[in-house]
Amino acid sequence: MNNDDAPLLDEARHWQVAFERGQVIYDEGDPATAMYRVDEGCVRLQINGADGHRQILAFLLPGDHFGYSIDQQVSSAEAVTDVTLTRYPLQSVLELSARSTEVTIKLIRTSNQQYRELAHHVAHVAHLPAAERVQWFFTWLWRHEGGRPGRTVPLPMSRRDIGDFLGLAPETLSRVLKELADEGVLTINGRRSFTLRRTAFDVGDGESAGAAREAGGTSDVSP
Repeated sequence: MNNDDAPLLDEARHWQVAFERGQVIYDEGDPATAMYRVDEGCVRLQINGADGHRQILAFLLPGDHFGYSIDQQVSSAEAVTDVTLTRYPLQSVLELSARSTEVTIKLIRTSNQQYRELAHHVAHVAHLPAAERVQWFFTWLWRHEGGRPGRTVPLPMSRRDIGDFLGLAPETLSRVLKELADEGVLTINGRRSFTLRRTAFDVGDGESAGAAREAGGTSDVSP
């Protein structure tokens, strides 16, 4: 469900809530009592292992919805930055869905899209070499922010977050970033700024690659 669909869900009861950076929105296994939309900031969905390790499943940016569960939450949700969310009580959403076929269809489509994105994430982490995973990550961000060359895109995730999302150790991620910089794929402009070149789209998601080649130029990305 995107920003264009938000008014549909806004017919359900809703209000804004705020969480500080690092605050838990809900834990895996918590009762599912609400759905959320990101209005400002960034949220991560993750699985926390008993040994303290974590696997980040998704990053959610403004306009993204999450919390699609009926009985209990299947992952944890945490604020990557200070965030503002719109909270929709689950019961109100279910009542709205019972009255509106259009809302039901939108919810199903959104759930299918999120499952598809998770499947692609698993496939990339399982099969792509480290350098291609990093290129794919920046391609995803570029697409999420409109895919326009020369656009500076905020990236609130830390390198540890990116590593845990891509299944890369910190030293591996640092090595790959340096290699990509040496190859002219990524120009690192200080700790928080990256310039992503067109060649970064030559491997990985075919649709993104075609869009980038058609657009031409560069895309500036700020982690």
